[in-house]
Amino acid sequence: MSRKIKIPFIISKWFHFEFWPFWFFYIPMFFYGFYLAIKAKSFAYFTPANPAMKFGGAFGMDKMSILSNLDKQYIPKGFVAHSKIEPSEMKQLMMDHEIDFPIVCKPNVGERGVGVEKIDSESDLLPFLKDMHKDILFQEFIDYPIELGVFYHRFPISKKDGITSIVRKEFLTITGNGKLKFSELVKANIRASSRISYLKRKYNSKWNQIVPAGIIYKLEPIGNHNRGTKFLDGNNLINDQLISVFRKISKPLDGYYYGRFDMKVNSIEDLYKGTNIKIIELNGTNSEPAHIYDPDFPLLKAYKVIIQHMRLVYEISMENRKLGFEPDSFKEIMSALYKRTFTKKA
Repeated sequence: MSRKIKIPFIISKWFHFEFWPFWFFYIPMFFYGFYLAIKAKSFAYFTPANPAMKFGGAFGMDKMSILSNLDKQYIPKGFVAHSKIEPSEMKQLMMDHEIDFPIVCKPNVGERGVGVEKIDSESDLLPFLKDMHKDILFQEFIDYPIELGVFYHRFPISKKDGITSIVRKEFLTITGNGKLKFSELVKANIRASSRISYLKRKYNSKWNQIVPAGIIYKLEPIGNHNRGTKFLDGNNLINDQLISVFRKISKPLDGYYYGRFDMKVNSIEDLYKGTNIKIIELNGTNSEPAHIYDPDFPLLKAYKVIIQHMRLVYEISMENRKLGFEPDSFKEIMSALYKRTFTKKA
């Protein structure tokens, strides 16, 4: 009888580009970006795509500032405060904004899900604040069952618009079988393999317990790929009705033309009606058409999709340049990147 050989995660991940390091996956795209920069006569050609966002939303954008332009029905209740805020002041702010636990806390300026946590109680909040050293966006936790990333764009002059990507998010979970311990179920899940230490701390009281059959634990409530969430291709949801919904949602966003709406919705029926939608975050030119990270998505097709979106950024930027929006200084961008990478913020 042949035995099935289990390939370690560190090896198997190289057969699935969804697990590749960001910089490695995008190496071929740097050449196309260089071509577009030469064509646009600016290495910062992408920044006019979203004049309302710092550097076009490539990095360093104020999340709350852009969200606050949307109709209130589409955004979670929230506010921004510094991590050094006193607990009593925090309680008052939560009361003022009619927010109760659980809440989601994240850096108000940050990318790729770094520093995002669901906080269930005040006792959990204090250690989180102690480890943060920047302004934090506090949001009510939205418990709608469906989380999506919808990639919408529009042109400032030609007025063309469309949805080019929808990613459906499947959260990191384990299901008990009445035989294996919590820890064994976690270690058997390839998407949890890189977060064992974190999950052991988080679920320390359950770590060595056998999980009863049929019991499901959602290990991560945050829908980021680097937190173990599986991204699925949801482009079958795209139709004219949905484009019309996002045309309406985006109408108040002056100076925002390209990016991904990360959101939760109560049902697909509500999505098409434009109701029971909560937009958690708005991303700019740093957005990825995340449906390409579906485990079954072909690599060459993924690169084709990336090129399509890079071309959209270029074309939208060129239209905005006709309206007088010039690219940011490349020197300023590199200086900001340097400070962001090497300077520890107090």
